[in-house]
Amino acid sequence: MEPWQGQAVPWRRSPCSARPGPAERQSRHRSVMGTLRWLCWAGLGYLSCCGPPRVQAQFPRACMTADALRLKRCCPALGTEPGDVCGSLQGRGRCQGVRADARPWSGPYTLRNVDDRERWPLKFFNQSCRCTGNFAGYNCGDCKFGWTGPECNVRKPAVVRKDVHSLTAEEREQFFDALDRAKTTVHPDYVIATQHWISLLGPTGEEPQIANCSIYNYFVWLHYYSVRDTLLGPGRPFTGIDFSHQGPAFVTWHRYHLLLLERDLQRLMGNDSFALPYWNFATGRNECDVCTDQLFGASRPDDPGLISLSSRFSQWQIVCNSLDDYNRLVTLCNGSDEGPLRRRPPGTSSEQLPTAEDVRRCLSLREFDSPPFFRNSSFSFRFVLPPLQSWLGRGFSLRACLSAKYGYSMLLSPIRRNALEGFDKPGGALNSPMLSLHNLAHSFLNGTSVLPHAAANDPIFVVLHSFTDAIFDEWMKRFNPPDNAWPEELAPIGHNRLYNMVPFFPPVTNDELFQTAEQLGYTYAIDLPGSLEETQAWAVMVGSTVGGALIALATLVLLLVLFQHQRQRRGFEPLMNVSFSPKKYMEEA
Repeated sequence: MEPWQGQAVPWRRSPCSARPGPAERQSRHRSVMGTLRWLCWAGLGYLSCCGPPRVQAQFPRACMTADALRLKRCCPALGTEPGDVCGSLQGRGRCQGVRADARPWSGPYTLRNVDDRERWPLKFFNQSCRCTGNFAGYNCGDCKFGWTGPECNVRKPAVVRKDVHSLTAEEREQFFDALDRAKTTVHPDYVIATQHWISLLGPTGEEPQIANCSIYNYFVWLHYYSVRDTLLGPGRPFTGIDFSHQGPAFVTWHRYHLLLLERDLQRLMGNDSFALPYWNFATGRNECDVCTDQLFGASRPDDPGLISLSSRFSQWQIVCNSLDDYNRLVTLCNGSDEGPLRRRPPGTSSEQLPTAEDVRRCLSLREFDSPPFFRNSSFSFRFVLPPLQSWLGRGFSLRACLSAKYGYSMLLSPIRRNALEGFDKPGGALNSPMLSLHNLAHSFLNGTSVLPHAAANDPIFVVLHSFTDAIFDEWMKRFNPPDNAWPEELAPIGHNRLYNMVPFFPPVTNDELFQTAEQLGYTYAIDLPGSLEETQAWAVMVGSTVGGALIALATLVLLLVLFQHQRQRRGFEPLMNVSFSPKKYMEEA
């Protein structure tokens, strides 16, 4: 898949990247470069050891040493006491074997022991910290989402996610300032792998091939890694694999993805009550109402595909966009800058965003997902948010309603029924002719947002997926699905209920996120339309009441007509039929 407008952008190396290029290898003897590299890592190591524990994802810097990778053991000490592994001296956790789902999967990916995301994360680590109670984190130094306190036993007041249009000027500035700072602040705890697991220790076996990146670029990299192709050799990708789309995990994966960013931003700003806003894109319009310089940036007059110079986002550089280059070189995205953000120029398409009616119909679907739990699923919530009401009238699933993966710029087709998600292309390719609530919004934005591996670069991704999550949460509250609503096996790889979501670390399963938002410490200030069934029930009730009244009135009129007709036929009759005697009162009879 090529970048928008067909232009691949040359890579520029990240200043703290641990993966040297050829020229750098030749000049390693230079003392200046060595000193700079040492200072960079020393500073980041200080942040990792002395800063507060952070959120879960791939991989903690403390575990990306040659020894830890060879042992496949990620069980760091909590604090400065070396023996307090996983906070064991405080009763917070223990170092144990990783549990990885071994149940069979279905879908186009039929290879085995080829992709390093199979049975995640066993290719990298088979031991990690298993935390007790509500403790969490790679060293059990944190609390689960929704909990707080020294012992993680106090319910944290839920943060409230609001419509981005309803934010006060102060809240709006805080949100965009947080994004901007996250774009330029190196993540204090986590690094990214720049090579596959076989080459992760480098040519000497002693040089972990890892790189630092900013908090927001790390958020982008996680999404890229979940959708990247399986590499079978130079220029030989297997594309029929996706750990965060085209299956039940779409809703839980993106929910956890947002929770990680939300907590990172809370800590970056020192504000535990901060919440990500959402963009209610179900307007049915042909315009992007968040594409203004007050929000995510208007288009640039001299090049409408770029962001206005009046917006801070015009300075943002994207990462992880050159998928074809990674496949050709058999390598991974290393977090280097690859060009500016792009969006569809306004007024260049007749495409419209979804409508409130689409949301209402989606929320009427009781079934979460349906076999084969893939892009061709039908009659369930996960895969049914098509933009056309004619599709929605045929019955679908919730997961389909919300997701349908990108090639977000797919042609509309009323044939397929995969809707919150949606796909249909042979040979394992994930391009689909079907759009849904989520996919249609990505396709509408176009540009950077239209490619799944790069879409998270556009900050609109955050508020778009926050709204999708709000729909999922509303469905969870309305129907309270049982555990068996999620398939334990035979979903696509990565989508079984107990599969560890790729590439989050320490491991977290889909099942752990299949609950209401309030249980995870946040809520939505949103009023979503009633479901189709509720609307139909209300219509039946009103119709029955009105119909009953009309029948009663018609019956009364009919009775009056019949009574009048009977009187006219018989003529007048006295109420009492009696005869009178001519004798007076005192006379004898």
